[in-house]
Amino acid sequence: MAETGGEQTPVSVGDLLPWAVRGVRPGRAWVVGADPEVLQERWRRLASADAAERAELFEPTRTRTPESAVPGLPGQRTSTRRLSREPGEQPPLVRVRHRPLDRAWMLADRRLLDQARPELWRADGPHQRYLLLQPDGQPGPAPLTVSAELPVDPRVRAHPLHRRPDGREPNLAPGLLRFLHRAYATAVTAEDVLAWIAAVCARPDAPRDLVPLPRSAATWAEGVALGRRVVDLHTFARSGLRPPDGRRTFIRHPVDRNPLELGYDAEEETLLLGEGRLAPVPASAWAAEPTLREWFADRTAFRGAPSGTLGALGLTVWPQRATTDLIELATTLALLAELVPAQDTLATDGGPWFTRADLHEAEVLPVPAPARRPASVLDRLEDGPEGQYALL
Repeated sequence: MAETGGEQTPVSVGDLLPWAVRGVRPGRAWVVGADPEVLQERWRRLASADAAERAELFEPTRTRTPESAVPGLPGQRTSTRRLSREPGEQPPLVRVRHRPLDRAWMLADRRLLDQARPELWRADGPHQRYLLLQPDGQPGPAPLTVSAELPVDPRVRAHPLHRRPDGREPNLAPGLLRFLHRAYATAVTAEDVLAWIAAVCARPDAPRDLVPLPRSAATWAEGVALGRRVVDLHTFARSGLRPPDGRRTFIRHPVDRNPLELGYDAEEETLLLGEGRLAPVPASAWAAEPTLREWFADRTAFRGAPSGTLGALGLTVWPQRATTDLIELATTLALLAELVPAQDTLATDGGPWFTRADLHEAEVLPVPAPARRPASVLDRLEDGPEGQYALL
């Protein structure tokens, strides 16, 4: 690793991907959930209630109440009338990243969200990927993860890979791709930079926010290839995954209607989901026990919510898709664990490294102020409050 003083320090994620935004802050847990039908029922209950009950069900905060007048979410068609007067049709359900490796659904209505981060919605699209710097103490595979979905956690610092939804303007320090092209004598894309960062930073013991950048073209190529596998796993880009030993996990005993706990039998390599038995599940997957327990807690949280609240609405029968998702998560955790030794070796032995001084000399740093601000994206639908046109 490079020296640790002044400009001889390694580069940071913010040096490479300068525009960053905090994740969406819902302000009320009931707008996010694993089951679309539950969110649909919560909205139906809210919209059909009278004004007084609706205000109570909404769970107002200082930032948002049913009386709040707010514009719509970019790219989403929802009513912008005050929720107290006109709920309108059910908002779209969008896929979001609720935990480091957990996807959920969210009611995409800005009236329901304390801090919607519209700049993130403007840049979201099929080509978008997000580098997510996780908060300290967050259960997960690494302090940095990658997502294909909008992050819903205000503690997360999200670095979008692209500044626009079409993927044509990378969120990279101006001149970085040219610098890397000259250093490695090969074409370098934004996706390559994402893969390299994932290879060296998306691992359990990675230093927070520091990115060792190799001088060697061979090391760069090795890291990009490794990082692509990491990105694919973090973004659930491939279906039908098998654990590292090639064995497929099966449901050995059906999951009961309402499983109360999640556990693991190390001797039998079996994940215990209530009365259900899922096997074989490698011990390397259960090594990420906090991640698995948090996943389970999110899907059973409605049982502990106060009676009569929207958060208390949930499925009375455990859905088959939840078991399938759990198997996918456990398999992903095992495959990620298999990659960690190669990631550690790359980050430890891949030097010498470029430093911030090298990027200053190449005039990649300092990053100009406009590159740290969102782009002006004017081709996305946006309605203003109370049905007025949005002024952009």
